[in-house]
Amino acid sequence: MNDENGSKDSGVGPAAFVGLYMQTLRARMTPAEYKTLATAVNEFCRLITKGGTGSFQIDDTAFTPGLHQELMTVITMLATGRTDHHYIDMPGPNGTFGGAMVQADIANDPEQLAAVRTKLNTWWAQREAEDATLDGIARASGLNTQR
Repeated sequence: MNDENGSKDSGVGPAAFVGLYMQTLRARMTPAEYKTLATAVNEFCRLITKGGTGSFQIDDTAFTPGLHQELMTVITMLATGRTDHHYIDMPGPNGTFGGAMVQADIANDPEQLAAVRTKLNTWWAQREAEDATLDGIARASGLNTQR
């Protein structure tokens, strides 16, 4: 699955790549693992096409770190339309869930990953400061700030 000869030149979209990737996963995984992953992918796709926010329930005991990584690989393929990007877990500064989609050369370079993490943490801190300022303005104006 080479992007130079795949999705760009051939007109094959990300859904076709994801379909092929899912078939390789089906061959590698146990039926129970694949069913769990397929449920998560289908629900994620439903939420994307539906728009807005949403959530779905999945058995946490069945959703192993390996399945989480495969789900993030599929999401990365859908989001970027490419097969050469990687999802990297990058918790936020307060340990909150977070991640980044990066090119393969960055994913394999600890120094570049550290730079991405620093940039994301700086952005996150700025965002939290702006949110706090806006909440203060809203409270001073008598607006309800409960989310």
